[in-house]
Amino acid sequence: MLWSATARLSANPSPLHLPVFNQSITVFGKSKPSRVCCSPSRAMETNDDTSKAKGLSFDDFLSKKPYSPPTWASHLKPIPSHVFSLAHLPTPIHKWNLPNLPQNTEVWLKRDDLSGMQLSGNKVRKLEFLLAEAVAQGADCIITIGGIQSNHCRATAVAAKYLNLDSYLILRTSKLLVDKDPGLTGNLLVERFMGTHIQLISKEEYAKIGSVALTNVLKEQLLKEGRRPYVIPVGGSNSLGTWGYIEAMREIEEQLQIRSNRVKFDDIVVACGRFMHFAFVMILITSMTLFKT
Repeated sequence: MLWSATARLSANPSPLHLPVFNQSITVFGKSKPSRVCCSPSRAMETNDDTSKAKGLSFDDFLSKKPYSPPTWASHLKPIPSHVFSLAHLPTPIHKWNLPNLPQNTEVWLKRDDLSGMQLSGNKVRKLEFLLAEAVAQGADCIITIGGIQSNHCRATAVAAKYLNLDSYLILRTSKLLVDKDPGLTGNLLVERFMGTHIQLISKEEYAKIGSVALTNVLKEQLLKEGRRPYVIPVGGSNSLGTWGYIEAMREIEEQLQIRSNRVKFDDIVVACGRFMHFAFVMILITSMTLFKT
């Protein structure tokens, strides 16, 4: 058997330690053409040697570096002091030849799906800042929360393992499944390979108690055990995590400057499930002359 019985998470839960694979693994139309850049959630496809030089090198990966914001975001406070290199950046921007596009319309895609498979697209951009703060604070484990197949939770578990931090996930599921083993499907398989500690909670209890209270309860329990936990909110959605998207905007800016024919986008389409980040990115876009016609 690969599992034992699980326990429900309530307002006063005890940590649930599923028997997982505890060993770590090595994870090696307009008068001019209209251009639309779509982001699935850092370089434009080019042969320019400068662009290639910006790619992540062997020495950069998992390194912690001092952070300096782009000039157009230097007025924001607080500014993070450091960032970890966790993703494979810059991600390319590809021209996408879709059928039945309106005349004189081009679609380009920012390929954040290529940031690193285990780290789940754009999620790793936020984790580069959040985990830098966790390490700076001396954390030895990470707590976060989300749905049973949360991509953010999977990305957090993998990134934590890269940095030799334990991960604790509180996962929301149906009332019928909360007392059952969650299995080895989808993101759960990756999380259990990472040696993640998983707790389950029903959607009803989640709605009643709230994500902040649930993570705080687990944090207090771990503190009593002598651990040093760092809590990441649902989706990594806080002011610090938002810097990941500020960097994504800088990345696009640099890619367009490198591009020999100086492509400009008329519209940017962003798929987003976090309103705070969506609103912040839209403010950045409208404030940058880069994307204005």
